[in-house]
Amino acid sequence: MQTRILTAAMTALMFVVPGMASAGHASTRPATLRLQHAAPSVDALLDQFVKALARRDEQALHRLRVNEQEYRRIIIPGTVKPGEPPRQVAEEPSQFFWSMLNQKSEDVARTFLEQYGGHTLKRKNVSFTKGTRQFAWYTALGDVRLTLEDESGQVRELGTGTIAEIDGRYKFIGFNTNN
Repeated sequence: MQTRILTAAMTALMFVVPGMASAGHASTRPATLRLQHAAPSVDALLDQFVKALARRDEQALHRLRVNEQEYRRIIIPGTVKPGEPPRQVAEEPSQFFWSMLNQKSEDVARTFLEQYGGHTLKRKNVSFTKGTRQFAWYTALGDVRLTLEDESGQVRELGTGTIAEIDGRYKFIGFNTNN
């Protein structure tokens, strides 16, 4: 149920709300809006993700995804086609979208830790089931599917969510099990 609500909210944000974009604004992302503490590559981000799982470090997992400011000031307004003006979303819906994404990500991170935490994991493969999508202020790489091998040789696939790339820096937008 929660997944359907989040999916509906994100769909509304990405595809139904374009009329809320205000004319007259340049689509250039303000230079001051950058991803904080982001990884320098997808591989580095995924390595940090796997290490956080092995250490059962929930806080480290959450540092790998966008924070509220990044989501509300970069992702939401930048989720338009390149060249279009930034999306303008009122405070209340913006807070709602963040709270839904954040709660889902927290729940999924706990599930990741329950299923994979404490294991020595080796990344065997990574794929993106939705490919690369270019938005005005960022590139989305998703949905990420990791093939992992644990210390006993068991191989499992883990869907993690979508990654945002801004200025050559990478963070998860949120965690989502897409298995």
